[in-house]
Amino acid sequence: MDLLRITGERIRSLVLRRGYASVELFAHENRIAKSTLSEILSGQNDPKLTTLAKICAGLEISLSELMRDAEIDLWVREVAPKYDPRSVLARKAKGSKKSR
Repeated sequence: MDLLRITGERIRSLVLRRGYASVELFAHENRIAKSTLSEILSGQNDPKLTTLAKICAGLEISLSELMRDAEIDLWVREVAPKYDPRSVLARKAKGSKKSR
C-alpha cells in the first residue's frame, strides 16, 4: 500500500466530484503549481502541509476529511510506525535522475 498514491487518488476524485473540468484548472484557481499537483496526484510527491491546506481550502473540506479513508487509516495503523521518509526522498531523487 502506498500512502502517497492513495492520497493522490483521493484528491483527484474529490477535485472531479467538485465539478472541476480538470485538475489543472483546480491547481490554477487555488494557486498550486500544476507540476506540484500532478506529482501529488500520481503519488510522486510527499506534499507539504501548507499545500494540503490549499487543496482542502479549494475543496472546501477539512484536512481530517481529506484523510478520512479506510485505506489511509489502515496505512496509519500498520505502516506509519515503520515509515521512513528518506525512502520517499530516495525514490523522488531516483525519479529525477531518470528524467535527465
